Amino acid sequence: MKPIHFASDAIGLGRFQRYLDRHSPHPGDFLILLEPTGSYGLTALLYLLGKGYRVLQVDNRAVKDYREKIFGSETKTDDTDARLMARMGFLHELVGEEFSIQPVLLMNSDASALRGMVHDLAKLQKEITRRRNQLQQLAAVTFPELKTFFKGSTAAPAARALLEHFASPQHLAAAPTEHVADVLRSAHAYSHAARAAELQAMARTTSGVPTLTHHQWRQGWLIKQLELLENARQDLVDQVAHATATHPYARIIESLPVKSPIWTATLIGAIGDIGRFTTASQFKAYLGWYPQLSRSGSSTDSSELAKRGVRPARNVLGQMTVIMLSSTIRSNPFRDVYQRLTTRGMRPAAALGHVAGKLSVVLYGMLKTMTPYDERKHREQLGLLTAAEQPSSTPVEVALELVDLVDQQTDLAEEPTNTDDLRRVL
Repeated sequence: MKPIHFASDAIGLGRFQRYLDRHSPHPGDFLILLEPTGSYGLTALLYLLGKGYRVLQVDNRAVKDYREKIFGSETKTDDTDARLMARMGFLHELVGEEFSIQPVLLMNSDASALRGMVHDLAKLQKEITRRRNQLQQLAAVTFPELKTFFKGSTAAPAARALLEHFASPQHLAAAPTEHVADVLRSAHAYSHAARAAELQAMARTTSGVPTLTHHQWRQGWLIKQLELLENARQDLVDQVAHATATHPYARIIESLPVKSPIWTATLIGAIGDIGRFTTASQFKAYLGWYPQLSRSGSSTDSSELAKRGVRPARNVLGQMTVIMLSSTIRSNPFRDVYQRLTTRGMRPAAALGHVAGKLSVVLYGMLKTMTPYDERKHREQLGLLTAAEQPSSTPVEVALELVDLVDQQTDLAEEPTNTDDLRRVL
């Protein structure tokens, strides 16, 4: 067949529809394969799903690997990839080879927009983290003693307020002590303000490199960038919370033992309509918390966390699990299950994955029946509840800063970290 090209607008989609209709007017006669193309391919994707066509998505890497096997190092072209995906679809249907092919489920436009905002939020957070790291690196060169005064971070609001008013240790040492204390108090660092004289003594004897004018300018620029990015993030967080406030799934998701507006929005955007999923196993696989066999040659070695699934939603379930396992959060059935599994000898990382998978199954049942989380009922089903126990039903609101911390220091989309690492994070 000769490949055709069309734009993803009304005229282009009309041309494509006429091309399909020449072969058959029945959507059920077709199998359509697409690569994940991001936002610019969303129009065509929603059009096809809305018309009832069966659409499968092929991993970009699978297409790349197949192209190299057939054509070697031949340059990628749209026509070549179209033919390759057509062949992959043929083999998928008639031979059974999968090539990392997954069905695409129809998602409503509101959920798609929410998913886009959550994606923007993740990109913003990465940029904020990058700027914070740059500011901390700069402070480590010019005023290394600052990190002993601000134990948490030299890019925290109080430290930034100090660096904004006093561009160098020399400026800080020469300023009146009360002025330094006022700057710290204005940033709500009251305990640090009481130690202003100690900070100035550090500045007088610092081993840092003397700052040049352009170093001071860059430091001020980074501080302004951080303020701008954090304000933008807060605006986006507020908009996301507003968008999910009236969503019917919000009260269900937020009835779990821990909650955050970011988690709620991410899950709503990823799930779309729970009716798309017919079984808990399908839902669990979609969210990425299910085991797969790891093979070496012809023998089966072990099971491991599958690499598929919607990455943002998988991260959220992992983060929720990590925080529920922390001793700083009230006792909950998920932590009890984790302790039961580790007591039996299961590896902590494997137990964490098991609990995250159980969380996805519980969430599926809640959304299917539109029933908020019932901790007492859950404990009874797990055989954890005694007559004297009265479990709390009030979810713990997790601060945005803690969500950021767990997101920065644990990559739960790949492989759960061990218990000691998670404990240090929390």
